[in-house]
Amino acid sequence: MEMILNEKYFLLSILVGAVLAGILSLIPLWHLVLIAGIVAGLFNRTMKKGTLSGAVGICVCWLIIMIYGMVTINAYTLMDQFGGLLIGSGFGWLIFIIILLVGTLFGALGGAMGSAVIILIKGYEISESS
Repeated sequence: MEMILNEKYFLLSILVGAVLAGILSLIPLWHLVLIAGIVAGLFNRTMKKGTLSGAVGICVCWLIIMIYGMVTINAYTLMDQFGGLLIGSGFGWLIFIIILLVGTLFGALGGAMGSAVIILIKGYEISESS
């Protein structure tokens, strides 16, 4: 029963992190998604699950936002032009991957910080083997 409860908290933390990242992405300060990662990490008792939930939540949210931008406002053209300035023509996909990687790393950092706070407050459970 405890295993099922932990999995529910893990999935809930991914969902909360993604929703909070979507809300914080409306603010022009994009690096506030670190807060969403911290909140996602607060739901988990282990560092591994906290880091993973923050990273996956932010990555899913940013992926949805970027695909929406490509469909509605043609953001891929802008990424392709920016990639053309930095590397050469046709490297918009690389800018897309770099943006997702930065968001994922910020989410992982926030998730690790959030789960570390919970571990410090509640203590580490040695009996949990995950």
